[in-house]
Amino acid sequence: MSNQPNRPPRTSPAGMPRQAPKPAPNAVRGKTVQRAPMPQQQPVTDEEITVRKPSLFGRILRRAGTILLLILALVFAYLFLLLGEPDDEAKSIQKPVQETITMPMGALDVPGESDAAKLAEAFGQPVLTLNQMLTMYKARIYDTAFEGEYARRVAITYTFEDGQSLLVESLRPTSAVTLIKQDEYRLDASALYSMAGLNAARMQNDSSICVFAQNDTAVYAVTCPTSHAEELETLLRYTTLVAPNEGE
Repeated sequence: MSNQPNRPPRTSPAGMPRQAPKPAPNAVRGKTVQRAPMPQQQPVTDEEITVRKPSLFGRILRRAGTILLLILALVFAYLFLLLGEPDDEAKSIQKPVQETITMPMGALDVPGESDAAKLAEAFGQPVLTLNQMLTMYKARIYDTAFEGEYARRVAITYTFEDGQSLLVESLRPTSAVTLIKQDEYRLDASALYSMAGLNAARMQNDSSICVFAQNDTAVYAVTCPTSHAEELETLLRYTTLVAPNEGE
């Protein structure tokens, strides 16, 4: 038998739960640390990894950007050269002053073959001619009203075997290039031409083709019917500039 005296049973304090509360999940381990998402791993395979090509729009933008940078570089280089101090030789070079025509001359028509040097004397500058290819039918020297003054013109007509005409013209001043433009002419910039040693351009309509060029003092043009377009490049090789006779 126990020697301890009999004690009354213990009672719980008022409001105390019968069971201890369960600990919260994060109470022991702490809060979960958020980590940056890992990059997606490519599947392990023996096949080659396909590299995605840039889109067509992206390639066009990059190409346009490259061209734009090239143009800007050329512009800056041009401005650098333009604004630079010219040397003595450059200072001594002057562009020829184009003579203005204030009084018109009477039109002169020369049938058949004519001396191109004589035509150049009346024109005041070398004239464009065609050698050894077609027969010269006629030549005409005349002035046309232009910008309050006059433009001088030499028009030489050659004939093909079928009777059609090839017109070879010389005009001055150079601003008179607008006088050779006919109705509905369309400029063709797809190719470059050469005429009497000058770089030339081409324009055409449904009935004719015109190849024209200019130097510092005059404009030159060859107008050919479209029915003889295949012969035009060959004919241009035979064009030449004939200067006035010296001392006359």
